[in-house]
Amino acid sequence: FIFYRGYAQQKEVFLKQIEFKLVNVSDKDFENEYFMTIKLNKGTSYKFKITNHRDNFAGKAVFELLDADNLILTNSMGEKYFETFGFVCNKTGFYDILIRFKDKKPGNSVVDICMLQ
Repeated sequence: FIFYRGYAQQKEVFLKQIEFKLVNVSDKDFENEYFMTIKLNKGTSYKFKITNHRDNFAGKAVFELLDADNLILTNSMGEKYFETFGFVCNKTGFYDILIRFKDKKPGNSVVDICMLQ
């Protein structure tokens, strides 16, 4: 897991914005999650920024990046929660992104994905 905050010297190239809104929490966990696949490139630094509480929803988005079934990055570890975090990719390939809301609350969040140069 790699977290860093020193972005000032690097240029950001906006890649994608993910919006995830969950109004009603379901008994089925998979209905409370957002899932997508993204291609990342070896040697490239990526920045993820989460904006929570849109439209006064209480939920805080938990972001997970997976390589196959292996968790390689998250923004929530125990009591620590990061709204801005980064990742240096060590293998070109397709990665899965899974987003859910902490404490199974309804939420409305946006995740911005940028490449750092």
